[in-house]
Amino acid sequence: MRASNMAAGGLVVTASLAEQVPDMALWAFALISALAWPHIAYLHASRKKDSYRAEQANGLMDGFIVGCWIPLMQFSLLPSICVVAISVADRFYTGLRKRWIKTGCMTLMGIAFMSVYSSVQPQWNASLLVQFSLLPMILVHSVFAAWSSRRMVRALAKQNVQLQVLGRIDPLTTVYSREYWWQKARTALRQHHSGAEINSLLIIDIDHFKQVNDTYGHTVGDEVLQSIGLTIRHCLRSNDIAGRYGGDEFAVLCRNTRTDDACAVALRVRDQLAMIRVREHPQLRISASIGVAEASTEFTSVKQWIEAADSALYDAKAAGRDRIHTEPARRNSPATIPMPAESTALPPSHATPHAARESAGDDQRTLRPTHVAD
Repeated sequence: MRASNMAAGGLVVTASLAEQVPDMALWAFALISALAWPHIAYLHASRKKDSYRAEQANGLMDGFIVGCWIPLMQFSLLPSICVVAISVADRFYTGLRKRWIKTGCMTLMGIAFMSVYSSVQPQWNASLLVQFSLLPMILVHSVFAAWSSRRMVRALAKQNVQLQVLGRIDPLTTVYSREYWWQKARTALRQHHSGAEINSLLIIDIDHFKQVNDTYGHTVGDEVLQSIGLTIRHCLRSNDIAGRYGGDEFAVLCRNTRTDDACAVALRVRDQLAMIRVREHPQLRISASIGVAEASTEFTSVKQWIEAADSALYDAKAAGRDRIHTEPARRNSPATIPMPAESTALPPSHATPHAARESAGDDQRTLRPTHVAD
């Protein structure tokens, strides 16, 4: 961009010099500043370790050259104002607008230096030739400004989309974030009230997950959470929506699904979670307790819906964990499905005494229903 702008500006300067008494030194300066300087500035910036600081120095030199051009144009108002205005506008596009004061001082120094050297007489009115020579510079700068603005708008739009995606996805587990999932659950409950859909909800709690962190470390715990999130996603259907509800709790919204079908989804999730293995710790086992609740017209908020599924989860934990229970209103459903006793989350032989004491406290904590504000 510097090369095109300087070349267009040099055209205006040479048009002005063509109407003056020939001076080879002034012509040489105009040609070097318009044609050679942009390439010198590029080499200077590209060969420096700190290219940004080098470009700041180049910007100061640009201001000095623009200042020198104004006396060469005999202080003609129209070309002088155009050149200075375009130079100022370039501060925005190059990101050097905070150095206006230094650049302005360098421009004034260029004006003073060339005024003393050339001793030109001011000619306020630009000739027709000089006015026509302004057209390429104005055209080049207008095209660049339009292109730069369009590129900036596209970059901002792309970044906004990326931010929206990042706001929806939990970065560790790759399921939806709690806030975004809650919005989907609110919409599903509203559609259930209107009779458009019959939806069900799963609350998944990883059994004794605190022991995993205490025994193997939080790094392994994060790896397990990542595997759990991927496993849950792979077990769901195309219209199901999984979200991270808490630290080791997940919620799944089953669209157009009654309790029995939701229990089938929960069973598939539980079976696949039991298959998770960590290469460095093959003895580690994962199990989950799952509560299932179908939406009801009695639920006036997502909070009540979650409390129903949380109540079923409480019963699954109280029954020995590693189970699937439905909400109390559907307790006669055949969905109370225990798992074999050998697939517990953590073998007792690998739990430390400290972890065992923490587990006991964790059991008492997790047996209480979770209440979350809608």
